[in-house]
Amino acid sequence: MEQALNYGSYSAYKQTVSELTESLAQLKEYSEEIGLEHAAKSIGETIEKIANEHFEVAIVGEFKRGKSTLINALLGQEVLPADVLPATATLNRVTYSETPYVMVEYKSGESERVDINQLENYVTKLSYESEKTAETVKQATVYYDTAFCKNNVDIIDTPGLNDDEQMTNVTLSILPEIDAAVFVISANSPFSQFEKEFLEKRMLTSDMGRIIFAVNCFGTFSKEDEDRIVETVEKRIGSYVMEKAKMVMGEDSKEFAVYKRKIGKPKVIGVYAKKALMAKESGDSAMLAESNFPTFEKALETMLTQERGAITLQILANKIISSGSELINSIIIRENSLMMETDEFMEKYSAAIDEIDEIRTKKRAEFVRINDAANKVFEGLQPILDSYWVQIEETAMKVIDDYPMGADDLKKDKLKIVYNKLTERIKENIENKAQLICEQIQNKINVALSDEAERLQSFEDEFFASVTRIQEMFSVNSKRSRRNGGVVDQIIGVAIGTVGAGGLFIGIREAGIKGALLGGAAGFAGFYATFYAAFSLATVLGIAAGPVVLCIAAVAGLAGTFAGKFSVDKLLVQERIDKYKASFKQSVKKQFHEMKISSDFTETVRQQVFASFQGLKAKIENETEIILMDTQKTLDNLNQLKTDKKTTSENEKEKLRNIAEYTGELLAETYNLHKVLTDNME
Repeated sequence: MEQALNYGSYSAYKQTVSELTESLAQLKEYSEEIGLEHAAKSIGETIEKIANEHFEVAIVGEFKRGKSTLINALLGQEVLPADVLPATATLNRVTYSETPYVMVEYKSGESERVDINQLENYVTKLSYESEKTAETVKQATVYYDTAFCKNNVDIIDTPGLNDDEQMTNVTLSILPEIDAAVFVISANSPFSQFEKEFLEKRMLTSDMGRIIFAVNCFGTFSKEDEDRIVETVEKRIGSYVMEKAKMVMGEDSKEFAVYKRKIGKPKVIGVYAKKALMAKESGDSAMLAESNFPTFEKALETMLTQERGAITLQILANKIISSGSELINSIIIRENSLMMETDEFMEKYSAAIDEIDEIRTKKRAEFVRINDAANKVFEGLQPILDSYWVQIEETAMKVIDDYPMGADDLKKDKLKIVYNKLTERIKENIENKAQLICEQIQNKINVALSDEAERLQSFEDEFFASVTRIQEMFSVNSKRSRRNGGVVDQIIGVAIGTVGAGGLFIGIREAGIKGALLGGAAGFAGFYATFYAAFSLATVLGIAAGPVVLCIAAVAGLAGTFAGKFSVDKLLVQERIDKYKASFKQSVKKQFHEMKISSDFTETVRQQVFASFQGLKAKIENETEIILMDTQKTLDNLNQLKTDKKTTSENEKEKLRNIAEYTGELLAETYNLHKVLTDNME
C-alpha cells in the first residue's frame, strides 16, 4: 500500500480509496468466518457509504462572469449553454455517464428525460419560452462522458448571483452542502460592490476554507497587471474574511488563531476560461498553458483530494484499525480459551461477562455527562438567545435613524419610494445581523462539541483498557501454547510486530491513534475552526455540519416574514421627518413582536445543540456495542465448545494463522497511512 500514501491527485486518491475498501471487504469476510457478525455488518455499512460518495463542486459568482464557460473548460468541451447574456436560470448538475442525456426535475416533483441538445430550452434565459420553462425547473442533471466527472466529481452550475433574488437564495442554500466552491470574478471589474457585500455578509465564515476564487478573462492584460489584480483581490478577500471571523469567533480566541493559521491567504488564481476551452478542444497545449487553467485545476484537485478527501481516508483507516484489531483479539481469546481446563474457563468467562456489564455501566454514566455538557452549552447560549430579538430590533432602529431624509422626501409621490428603500435596507441589515448571531452560536456549539470529543478520550482509554483486561483473562502460559501448536504465540507475535503491542486495543493505544470510537472525530479537535473539521464531525457523527440549520431558521425566517406589513396610508399623514421615522419605528417594532411570537428561534438552537451531542452518544454507543456484543458472543460460543469438548483442527489453526498474518500486516500499513493523514492536517 506504499503508493496509497500519495493521495494528492484524483487517480491516487481513487486508488487509495479502492485499496482501503478492498481491505475492509477482506476484513468483513474474515469477521463473518469467525462469527463477528456485528463487526461485519458495520464494515459493510462503511463500504456501502463510501461506494456512494463523490465530490460536489459548485461554480458561483455574479451573472456574466463566465461561470458556464469555466465549467465547459473543466469538462474540456462545450456541454453547458453559455452566452453574452445572462444564461443560466436553474441549478445544473453535470455528472458522469457514458451515454449523454439530461434529466430535468420539476418543482412539481415530476421529472423528464430529454435530449442533451435540448438543454438550453429548459435551463436558460435565452428566449422567452425557455425562461418560462426554467421557472418550473428545480434542477437539471446533465449526464455526460467527461474525464473530469469520471473522477467521481459532480459540477453544479448555479444561476448568477445578483441576477434574481430567488435564484441567489437557491445558490446560497446549496453552498453548505457541497465539498468545494469556485467563486468566479471578472478581471475586467474585480470586486464589484455586490461581491464585496456578498463575502462580508452572505458567505458563512466556515465556507471560506473550501473556496477557490477564479479571476476570469486573463490574457487580455499584461503579466504585470494580472499579478496586480490577483494581489489586490487576495488582499481584499483576506481582509473581509478575517474581519468576519473576528466578529464570529472573537479576535483573542484560540479558535480565531487556528482559523487564521488554517485559512491563511485566500486561494485566488487568474484564468482565461474561454482560451482554456478552445485549447482543450483543439489540443493546443501551449495555449492551455497561457490560460493558466492547469494551475487552477491542480488547486481544485488538491482541495478535493488532500483536504476534503482526507476525511474519507481517515474514516476508512480508522475502520480498518478498529475492525482488524478486533479480529486479532477475537482469535487470541478463542485459541487461549480452547487450551484452558473447563473450570478455569468458566471462572474467567464469568469474570469477563462482569467486566462487560461494568463497561456498559460506565458508558451510561458517560452519557449522563454528555447530556450535562449539552445542557451547559445551551445554558451558556441563553444570554445570546435572550438578546436576539433586542439586537434585531436595535439594528432596524439604527437603520431608520441613519436613513437620510430631506423635505422633498415628505412629498406624497416620494414617500412610497422612501418606504420601499427603508424597508429593503432594514430587511438586509436584520438578515445580516441574524446570520452573524447564528454563526456565533454555531461556533460556540462547535467549540463545545470538539472539547467534549477530547474529554471522551478518557472514557475511550477506559473502554479499551477494559477490553484488554478481558483478553488478558484468557492468556495462557507459553508451555500450553507450544503444546497447542504455537498458533497463539504466532498470532501475538504478529500483533506485537505490527502495531507495537500484543492484541487488539493495546496496539491502538500505544500507537497513539486517538478517537477510534468516534471515527477519528477527536483527532480533529483544534481544527474545528475550518469547514473541513465541521464536515468531518458531521460525517463521522451523522449530524448537520455548520450553521446552515440555524441560518435557515434565523435568516430565512426574517426574510420571509418581514416586509409588506406597514400601513403606508397612515404614514403618509406624517408631515415631519422625525414623526415619520417615529411612526415607522412603531410599525417595525409591532411586526418584530408578531414575528417573535410566531417563531421560536430558541427552540431551534436547543434542538441543534442536543442533536450535535446526541451524535457523540450515538457514535460511542454503536462502536462500543459492536465490540461488546461480538466479544460476548465469542465467549458464549466458546462456552458451548468447551461444554461439547471440541478443539481446533489443524486446518482451522492454519486458517486463523493466515487471518492473523494478513490482518497484522494490514494494521501496520494502515497505521502508516493514518499517520500521514494526521500529520498533513496539523
